[in-house]
Amino acid sequence: FAKQVPFTLNTTSGLGSLSKQFTADSVLLLNAAGALNIDAPLSDYLPEYRYATQITLRQMLHMASGIPDYTELLLVDYAKKIPNASESHLSYPLLKDLNHGDAFQKVVDLLNQHPLDFAPDEKGAYSNSNYFLLGHIIAEVAEMPLGDYLQQHFFQPLGMTKTRLGTKFSEANSYDDLDFTHGKPVALGRGDYNGGDGGVVSSLADLATWAQATLRRQVLPDSAWVEALTFTHDFYGMGWMKSKTRGWLAHNGHVFGYWAYFDVSFEKQLVHITLNNMSSGTEARKAWHREMADWLGSL
Repeated sequence: FAKQVPFTLNTTSGLGSLSKQFTADSVLLLNAAGALNIDAPLSDYLPEYRYATQITLRQMLHMASGIPDYTELLLVDYAKKIPNASESHLSYPLLKDLNHGDAFQKVVDLLNQHPLDFAPDEKGAYSNSNYFLLGHIIAEVAEMPLGDYLQQHFFQPLGMTKTRLGTKFSEANSYDDLDFTHGKPVALGRGDYNGGDGGVVSSLADLATWAQATLRRQVLPDSAWVEALTFTHDFYGMGWMKSKTRGWLAHNGHVFGYWAYFDVSFEKQLVHITLNNMSSGTEARKAWHREMADWLGSL
């Protein structure tokens, strides 16, 4: 920002929760190959979690597991340490501290201290914990780091040459405009997060390639696409949410000061993609969402 470097079609930026599409598709690929079973209990893959016998991978993919959101649990403590800070500002030290040591074990230990938010499959509720844990399961089942699996099965085959797992690889820095100093946004940094719930970085050009693969329903077997686009409790597919614009599906993402928006209409064969490396206030985002929804609805 200080050097006025332009953000181009090829500039990489954090995707945040849009990363969940790649995590969900990885699980579906492994399921199709018989390497895991999405209807098996979580205890088959993660016995150390105290409620694992009650939950299936399918419920996790659909955000219907009842597992509380580890980021929400951690944000409560960080909000006390850094009063009046934005969520974007809080996420940087939170995820930075989480990556010191065994992040996976820290999250499991934290979740084991809390009950389920609701009985599995009672309803749908967004929780990053589902996809954080699924990212670990993918690595264990595939016997390779999650980033390597994504490269081998998605990024390399599709020619997404600038897409990687790990926010440290983002070319764009991230900023928070809620805390201006001398009229300039505060740099939050790139961090070093690589969880399956939000660690992928990509460019607009690469996401356009992903959009084409999505519209053509490539990468996954047809049966897996049916699974991915089936919604449980009318809330969440597998890496997909229903857009506020009728007939569109979507997934947004936020990590540090990075934001990503990915809206798809299979009927119209259209995709809208936005990447943003500056976090803005809640009201500004809501206004932008309303304008974008109106625009998509007019297409």
